[in-house]
Amino acid sequence: MARQMRRTGAAATVAAPARKSAPRTMMRPDFGTRGRGFGQFLVEVRSELKKVVWPTREEMTKLTSLVVGISVLVGFLLGGVDFAFTKIFELLVK
Repeated sequence: MARQMRRTGAAATVAAPARKSAPRTMMRPDFGTRGRGFGQFLVEVRSELKKVVWPTREEMTKLTSLVVGISVLVGFLLGGVDFAFTKIFELLVK
C-alpha cells in the first residue's frame, strides 16, 4: 500500500507517524541485600510453612478419594468414547 501511495503522490497527505513513547524501566529485584545465603532462605521458608493451614487427615482422605474417583470416572468415560469411535471407524472402513 505504501508503494501505491508513493506512486500516486498521496504520501504528502499521510500524517506523520506518532512518536514512540518513552521506554518503560524494568522493575528489578533489590540485589543490595544479596549474600544473606541459603540459611536465611531456609529460615524464611520454615516461617512461611508455619503460617499454612494444613488439612486434617479426614479432609485429606476425603479429597484424595474424590480426586481418585473422578480420575477413574473420566478414564472410563474416555475409554468408552475411544471404543465407540474405534467401532464406528471399523464399520466405515469395511
